[in-house]
Amino acid sequence: MNGIIKFVKNIQIIRENTNPDLFAVKATGVAELQRMLAPVLVSSRNYENAPKDGVYELDFVLGAAQDEMTEVEMEVDVVFRFKKIPKWVKAIKVNATENSDIEIV
Repeated sequence: MNGIIKFVKNIQIIRENTNPDLFAVKATGVAELQRMLAPVLVSSRNYENAPKDGVYELDFVLGAAQDEMTEVEMEVDVVFRFKKIPKWVKAIKVNATENSDIEIV
């Protein structure tokens, strides 16, 4: 694993108006990274021959730096989507290593 989520800063439940069974949980937290990740653009194919459409494609990805870095913290977001939540659920709790947060459904 490249890092841990130290703190949950915020969680939010997002409901779909047209379909009440569909909803998402958005969590924001602070991650502590053991290795620095950097966004990079890499060629998505071999271009020995020119493509017929003339389009050069690049993939936008995260690449790991060569050196290990400690105590690098950054804010991160994630969205978890539920297709159908069980009827017994009254709240959603998100845990991090140093705290947790809860949101009433």
